[in-house]
Order: sequence, then structure tokens, then C-alpha cells
Amino acid sequence: MQPVRTVDIQGHFAVGGNRRFAFFAGPCAIESREMVLETASRLKEICAELDVDLVFKASFDKANRSSSKNARGVGMEAGLCILQEVKDTFGLPILTDVHEAWQCAPVAEVVDILQIPAFLCRQTDLLVAAAQTGKAVNVKKGQFLAPWDMRNVIDKLRNAGNERILLCERGTTFGYNNLVVDMTGLVEMRRLGYPVVFDATHSVQKPGGQGTSTGGNRAMVPYLMRAALAVGVDAIFAEVHPNPEVAISDAANQLYLSQVKEILSQAIAIDDLVKQSFGDLDASEPVIVNAPEISQPDFFGIKLFLSDVDGVLTDAGMYYAESGDELKKFNAHDGMGMQLLRKRGIKTGIVTSENTHLVEKRAKKLDLDYWVQGQRNEGKLEAVRKICAQENITLSEVAYVGDDVNCLEILSAVGIAACPADAVASVKALPNIIRLSKKGGQGCVREFTDMILSRL
Repeated sequence: MQPVRTVDIQGHFAVGGNRRFAFFAGPCAIESREMVLETASRLKEICAELDVDLVFKASFDKANRSSSKNARGVGMEAGLCILQEVKDTFGLPILTDVHEAWQCAPVAEVVDILQIPAFLCRQTDLLVAAAQTGKAVNVKKGQFLAPWDMRNVIDKLRNAGNERILLCERGTTFGYNNLVVDMTGLVEMRRLGYPVVFDATHSVQKPGGQGTSTGGNRAMVPYLMRAALAVGVDAIFAEVHPNPEVAISDAANQLYLSQVKEILSQAIAIDDLVKQSFGDLDASEPVIVNAPEISQPDFFGIKLFLSDVDGVLTDAGMYYAESGDELKKFNAHDGMGMQLLRKRGIKTGIVTSENTHLVEKRAKKLDLDYWVQGQRNEGKLEAVRKICAQENITLSEVAYVGDDVNCLEILSAVGIAACPADAVASVKALPNIIRLSKKGGQGCVREFTDMILSRL
């Protein structure tokens, strides 16, 4: 099971890593204060008894109804008041949808997770506004998108300064008025390095299946939920209602509140078995991600290749002559690899913490496009951002290879990250890091450049 980073939910708990799944649950729409409080109270009791982290979910506005005649909910002002009461009364983190960019800031004053509806998952202004609140953002994958297309969504959120990202699967369009769930898609999305949420109730929808409203089949929800947990997901999203038959939205899909405990108990058994078998996959333990497991689209868009120096282009040894001058041993194959990239139109460079004439000489000999020295920790990432701005590209179009803690910021931000076989443990543990088979100074950069060239 692929390791992913954890996302903190406003100090309540974290989602991701190898933790037991979190449960995002509540009614589809806020129909009344009384119904919402009843549902929240019972869900809290159930989840406390079963030791499951709960995020309460309810929407103040269902803006994408099948028909304009259908009820949409109580509206933002009234809805946020009710959600604030749930938060104050039960101490639960809150999730709700936003549909327009202007809604994000006021909604973020109440909720802990802003949710982007599937139909809006590519709306740049909405994503940026949600990201800029600093709250966690749960993006539902559009029914029309491939799993790896969510990398573009991630880039929009990250470029807006937010790493607290959750990716949600809610089914893929399969012909007319029907959805299917490709379980391999959950694996593919998790390879992007962020926690994956499985929306068990929307995945059984029959969109527009009843003419002016959406149909569905709630009987299939427990089966899909268990299947997703068997594959390995980090949270389950399910809409729950005391009496779904009379719900104003998704009446055919929502779970009965009275059945949630039994369904969750079965889900926990599956989740515990799967995650115990993989052990602790948090960032403290290195996990290898081999090149064939990286989705092909990751390599196609690379426009800039950057490398660290010490421990990557060299063996990390510090050699000194009698005169006290520092010496470095570079690998000729690495240099040729970077030159081959340049011939294919990919810019190349080095970004390093050290500052020596040797590195400048090596960079000039290889005719690199960029060499930036003397940048430590956050300064290295800032240097890469400046190069990207100059090239008019994004961080997702950058490949970088580094080996130590001062490379963590860059490796976590770029589109493709790799490390030598002898990199430090915290670097090896980064989500989606490509752990190369060769050590620093022994051809690891050439191994990485060949990997990229073979996929162009």
C-alpha cells in the first residue's frame, strides 16, 4: 500500500499515513436544525464507541440539483449558524461544500474542511480561494477525470500555498445515468502522495436517473465501502439521514442512521486487517517507490531538471588537498545524462547549499542552464521558484534529485522527486519519492535522467 502524507484536521486528528480511516458523515443537505443535531449526536456516539475519527458533513446549498424545482437547502447564512452549533455542542470538525470563490473565506470561519464538488474540481479560481483559507481542502474527482488528472488539481492548490489536500473518489461516468468505481483508480490517486477519501454513497448514484432527480442504490454502499478499504483508502465519505426516504436530496443513496454502526463495524474489520498487514507507513519508515509504479503522465510534462551536488553528483565525501583546497569527485556519466536532457529540450541545473568554485566550474563545463549555490533549507525551494518564474513553468514541471534534509522542501514540492540509494531515511520516506538503485556520485543522476528520457 502506497504511503501518503498526513493532513491535520485543525488539531482534532490527522488523516492519512497508515491510520484507521476517518469517517466523513452527515446528511446530504441541511434540512433543519433539529435533524442535523440529531444526526450529529448519534454519529458522535457511534464513532466514539467504535474508535473512529468523525468529521461531520452537511451542505447548506445543493447548487447542482437535477432540476431547478428541487429544494437546495437552507442557504449559507442559516447553514453556517447550524454547523457552528454542531461544532460548539459536539466538538466535531466540520466539512461543507463551496460552489463559488467568494464563499470560501466566510465558510472557512466555521468549517474545518472545504469541499470542492466534483463538477467544479477544475475551477481554478474556486480552488485557489479554498486553498488560500489555509483550511484542509477535499476535492472530489470529477466523474469525467482520470485519477492521474488530479495532479493538476494538486498543483493549483499547492501553488496557492496549501498542502492540506484530500482527494475524493465518487465514481466515474459509465454510459448514461450510471457510475462505476474503478478500484485501481484509488491506488493511482494515492500514488500522488495525498490521502484519498472514498465517497461511498455518491458512487452508487444514478445521475438524473429519475428524470428530474438523481436515483441510486444504497444497498450497494457497504460493499463498495469494504472494497475501497481493502484496496487502501484514508477516509470514507457517506451521507447519512435519520429517514432517507424523505430527504430533499440523494434520497436513494443516503444511509439510514440506524444502520451506520453495523456498516462501520464491518468496515473497521477490513481496514484493520489491511493496514496491520502493511505495518507503519508513516514518514518515519522508508518506502521504496520504483520507477514503473509512477504514472506515465508524470514524466511527459517535465521541462526542468535540477540536482543537488554533495551526496548526489558527488559521493558526499569531503576531500582536501595539502593546500587546504576542497576537492570533489564528479561522475562523468551523470554529466552526460544532463547533457542528453538538454538535447531533448529540457533545461538543466543544480541547486546546492554549498558555495565553491569547483561547482561553478563543473556547471560551466556541462553548459548547464542554471547553477545556484549557497542556498540552505527554505532558500533552496525559493531559488527553484525563481527559476520556474523565469521559465514560466510550475513546480509540477520540475524534476529534482536530492539526498538530505536540506532537500526535503524541494523534493516535496516538485513534480518528480528522486533520491540516491544512500539518501537519509527522511528523504526516502517522502510520498512518491523515486529511490534510485545507485548511490550518490556513482551514477544515480544518470539513472534518473535515463528514466526520464525513456518516457519522453
